[in-house]
Amino acid sequence: MQSCKNAIEELVIDEIELQISHLPEYRRSQMNLSEVAAYALNRLPPMYATSKAGWLRQRKKAAIEMRMQIESAVRRALVGVKPDALRDSSPLPYQEVASHARSLAALQQLLGAEHASWQDIPNALENALTTVKLKGAVSNTYKVVGSPNARQKAGKESSEQGRSESGRTEISWKGRSVKSSAAPDLDPKKSQDFHTYMVDVNYQFSNVLEKLVLSLAYHQIQKLHPAIADTVDLGETTAYVLNRLPPMYATTEKGYKALRLRAREVYGKEVVAVLKQAIAVCVDSPSIERAPLPLARFEAELEDALDQVNWILYRDDINWRNAPFIIEECLFKAVDSDLVWRKRSDHNYPNVHPN
Repeated sequence: MQSCKNAIEELVIDEIELQISHLPEYRRSQMNLSEVAAYALNRLPPMYATSKAGWLRQRKKAAIEMRMQIESAVRRALVGVKPDALRDSSPLPYQEVASHARSLAALQQLLGAEHASWQDIPNALENALTTVKLKGAVSNTYKVVGSPNARQKAGKESSEQGRSESGRTEISWKGRSVKSSAAPDLDPKKSQDFHTYMVDVNYQFSNVLEKLVLSLAYHQIQKLHPAIADTVDLGETTAYVLNRLPPMYATTEKGYKALRLRAREVYGKEVVAVLKQAIAVCVDSPSIERAPLPLARFEAELEDALDQVNWILYRDDINWRNAPFIIEECLFKAVDSDLVWRKRSDHNYPNVHPN
């Protein structure tokens, strides 16, 4: 969830990375780190926050008061989670792990822009398209003369031939690197927040209670009188409930289904009862204007970046879910000289901040 996040997840992942750094490579390669993280998180109290103040408070409490508990939970997880070839390893449903950060990680890899933030993606895309154009001009591999229709047809034919022989075209779009706007030497605070934003992209785990509680909270609030419902913050209500229930992190589809069923059967009535408490608290103490989670800055960057990407590619359908797939498709079209695009600097795009 974008407006409600468990502050202890980052500390657990950082502790896992620290502890496995002392292990030999062959041991690390045998470990399922997602299961290690879920094992530890299921044995630690949840610490969800919805605002900057709440986030900093939870992080400080976890770092100071729970340091030994986190270290112990991770240590036990590394010992307790064993490789099992017979264990069902079907991944979690896509909707459980899909996130803005994972889409950004896919774009970083696709564009060869390591550590790029959303703010850097339009520049990385322009660099990739320019690299394709320059390499194509130098190699003359995809140079086609004649009418636009002839160029389009020839481009498609060369694409089909290239991919039928090698599976991919030979021209790469990874060229000049893009310096991340979240680099420590540019903005240490943003760099730390960016680490938090991206910390779990290589892990596959999910607290199955999150979406269940969020859905129940939404429906409970909808039942209220509109004047009262307006005073109840959905994120605050959800975090209140999640912080009072045992976490239920899953790493596989089978585990997800089993835990979700258990959550409904064992905690269903408890969730509703705690929800009523949460709503009462919100009604009695309505949230005043408060700063959002520190990660919210990247959500604003995401919207602006996607607007620019759509403009560059003459599209209007690119969103955070499909961006990696559509951009990869467009890059292949560029390699085949079958893509029309424009540079922001050449067309006076507003608010361009080139590297």
